[in-house]
Amino acid sequence: MTISSSVSSRSSRVIIRAPYELTRTITVKPREAGESALHFFRNRFPYLSEEKWLQRLESGWIRSNGLPVSAGTCLSAHQVLTHYSPAVSEPSVSGNITVVKETKNWLIVCKPAPLPMHQGGRYYKNTLAYLLKEMGYSDLNPVHRLDAVTSGLVLFAKNRKWAIQIRKEFDENRVEKWYHAIVEGEMTGNLAVDQPIRRRRGFVFECGNGLENAKPALTRFIPEKVLPGGKTLVRCIPETGRTHQIRLHLREAGFPVADDPIYGPKGDDSGQKLQNSAISLRSSGIVIKALRIKGVLPVTKGF
Repeated sequence: MTISSSVSSRSSRVIIRAPYELTRTITVKPREAGESALHFFRNRFPYLSEEKWLQRLESGWIRSNGLPVSAGTCLSAHQVLTHYSPAVSEPSVSGNITVVKETKNWLIVCKPAPLPMHQGGRYYKNTLAYLLKEMGYSDLNPVHRLDAVTSGLVLFAKNRKWAIQIRKEFDENRVEKWYHAIVEGEMTGNLAVDQPIRRRRGFVFECGNGLENAKPALTRFIPEKVLPGGKTLVRCIPETGRTHQIRLHLREAGFPVADDPIYGPKGDDSGQKLQNSAISLRSSGIVIKALRIKGVLPVTKGF
């Protein structure tokens, strides 16, 4: 059962689902080989405490080849686990999905926030992919992604041929993308941050030179308007596409996203805090000239 309700003065459509039964399949990555089952689940899915994962393991809800997995079981690379939940209760999400442009080969939508792109962690049905399927868009091919807490433009290919073409444009750095953020502080000049990024723990990432296994990342920032309260509307141009790149690089530059609960002025990057609310970061433009793909959102105060 899905309940859609309109709340707040902006009449946002909120998706609330009744609890449902679900069994998920999880594959152990090579870098996770050798971890105990308890350590694996606590690190991969930090939305539940170690105590809660221990309870699920002891209840026999987590299995491998049909047999219960104990907390101390040593996992191997590519091992397939199943995780049964008798009553999944997903967090509510925004359902204000808008189709921006559509052709027979591709689709651009405006994703609201908070809303994850695809299933994972606490989310399965309350995702952009699932909601688009409910809207009649089946078999879409995602070619890039946005964080759950980031709103804005998302491009999908409607068939495999176009998915390959679009991904090639991304791989060869021929896609123009820009974002807008409201940051803490008055940025008065253009900036560029060139700091590699790596996963630190769970859903938290870090940047900095000298970090082992970090991937190169470069973002350019152009201030567009100083806002009341000592904030700035900034155009963000990522030259690479790392997870949490813009958020991390803004913090590194001394101008964090004003309401970012993880990397913001009062953020908690310990890995214990859940990211379950929208932040002032939006994907505002995407252009692929070679394929005649273009989507642009107008910039208004507060987006």
